[in-house]
Amino acid sequence: MKKIQYILGLGVSLLLVGCMNSSSISPSKMQTVKLEDGKSYKVPVGAVYTKAAVTPQMIQFYKTWGVTCKNGDITWEDPSIADRINKIMRSGTKQEGITMYVEAAKHGEIGCSSPLK
Repeated sequence: MKKIQYILGLGVSLLLVGCMNSSSISPSKMQTVKLEDGKSYKVPVGAVYTKAAVTPQMIQFYKTWGVTCKNGDITWEDPSIADRINKIMRSGTKQEGITMYVEAAKHGEIGCSSPLK
């Protein structure tokens, strides 16, 4: 039984790693978005983004995943990453979700944007 769980876990991991490279955003193509507070930010075209600035706790989380955020920044991510992370958080483990965020950061599929001046 343990062997089957190990093999299934390995298979799921390989599937997720294979999917990580199918980003639907291009960090080289940016758009300007304006939030309700009147501040504008540049985010990749197609990315989903937060409507409020990061909290100190979020800054720490993103730092551990390899993304540098500052006070006043918003976060953005590839929509496919958001969907996969939500699925993992519902049915997988917290560690699997963290691993996915780390991989997404390495591939430029999540990030932070500072307000434009």
